[in-house]
Formats: sequence, C-alpha cells, structure tokens
Amino acid sequence: MLVLNGRKAYRVAGDSMLPTLKSGDTVLTDPRAEIYVGDIVAADHPYKQSVKLIKRVESIRPDGRYILVGDNLGESTDSRQFGTIARRNIAGKVVCRSDSRFINGFLAHRP
Repeated sequence: MLVLNGRKAYRVAGDSMLPTLKSGDTVLTDPRAEIYVGDIVAADHPYKQSVKLIKRVESIRPDGRYILVGDNLGESTDSRQFGTIARRNIAGKVVCRSDSRFINGFLAHRP
C-alpha cells in the first residue's frame, strides 16, 4: 500500500464498481475527508480482515451507520448481503483515481 500525504492508495480488484472504476485502477483515499451520500469509500470487509471494499455510499442511517453498494449491482457484494458499516470501519473517501500505469510510473521515477 502506498501512502501520500496521509492518503492511502488501494488497487481496485473486480467488477463491482464498473463503469466508474475498473479492475486494476488505483484510488487514493483521504481518511480525514467528510463522507456524504454518493461518495466512494474504502472500507474494511466485514468478514475478511485483510480485505478492503471500495463501494459507493448509498445512504447514512440516523444511527450513523453506512449502507454501501457497488455501482455494478449484479457483480457486487455489498450492504445488501452484509448489512451496514460503522464509520470507524471506513478507511477513507476516494479522492483520486488513476489507472495502474500512472502509479507504477510514479513509483519508478521517485527520487
């Protein structure tokens, strides 16, 4: 995982966020950003500790729990299967997207 000025980079795997994000894209997340309905976030997978989910915030309940869904509903495992996610389990808001060629080139040319 790459960390840039407090932002963390994650690689997208799978088709759950098509057409917005494709497998192999890299996203940067900001853990301090405010999160609103419609934002894309990285969150802890509720059953697999080493896995992060990248999903869109569909709604925020009055109790502060988040309903996350993939943009490609037919290919997404999300809150429809595992329920709501607490704010403490959201790693950050996606603030930037790039295909993997940019990140790989950036890492190759660092001073």
